[in-house]
Amino acid sequence: MKTWLNVAEAAEYSGVSRDTIYTACERGELRHARVGGRRAIRLKPAWIDAWLEQHARGAEGRPERGAQRENQNAIS
Repeated sequence: MKTWLNVAEAAEYSGVSRDTIYTACERGELRHARVGGRRAIRLKPAWIDAWLEQHARGAEGRPERGAQRENQNAIS
């Protein structure tokens, strides 16, 4: 695997669209490096993995949807 990926390669690696990668970079959600000013974005696979982990269901600090429902039912 390459050390640095361009946006198209990052999109293919992560299974999302190039627009999703650009949007995540613009929002500051996805760590990235800009080369040559604002022209070229480069990303490391580890950064993409970390970003995807943040959106995984049941991520640390966030209960899974089923657990939320169970807690709500227990309170009712």
